[in-house]
Amino acid sequence: MILFLGTIGTQSLGLLERWGYGGAFFMSALDRITVALIPTEVLLPLYGFLIGRGSLSFLPAFIMISLGALAGEGVLYFIFAKGGRPFVEKYGKYFFVYKHDLEHLDRLFLKHGQKLVFWGRFLPVARAIVAIPAGISGINFKKFLVYSFLGMMPYNFLFIYLGQKAGESLEYFRAYLNIIENIALVTLALFVIWYIYRHLQRRHATHNGLKS
Repeated sequence: MILFLGTIGTQSLGLLERWGYGGAFFMSALDRITVALIPTEVLLPLYGFLIGRGSLSFLPAFIMISLGALAGEGVLYFIFAKGGRPFVEKYGKYFFVYKHDLEHLDRLFLKHGQKLVFWGRFLPVARAIVAIPAGISGINFKKFLVYSFLGMMPYNFLFIYLGQKAGESLEYFRAYLNIIENIALVTLALFVIWYIYRHLQRRHATHNGLKS
């Protein structure tokens, strides 16, 4: 498992190189629509690696990746703006999400939606899913795109730059991907633990309230 992302990443270089800038747009959009099925923290350094080898130029790659990510975020937003709330109301209980959670989400995004979208772009788990609650809550679409774009630009720049710096050393690049995998797994595990704990805490508080 430790070498999984490194193996997939290095084997994908030839394909990404052949697809060029159009492929950068497509893959970046796909990353967002599939909620990080292709992790951004792997995809961006792959393109940075190609830039470091001279296969691509930094500025056009950076622009196409950012535009692709924005397009993907827009699609994901619309999917959950149209069908997210009915889905959560029907099946949310299987994911520890209930009607009062939706009400809390609406209040949160009504008050802090723009900040959540912007700062969420800097957090590994939040950046992959922030379009989902944004779509469900119905935050203004244009503002969602603007703050998403502003938030993702420095993040994209950083990870492309890191990949570019690793472009001369394949072994260093593999080691980098392994580190990213471990960080992603730990972050995801902590998020799941926190979410379940929060749910159980709320459930306990509700139960005590009913008893009293």
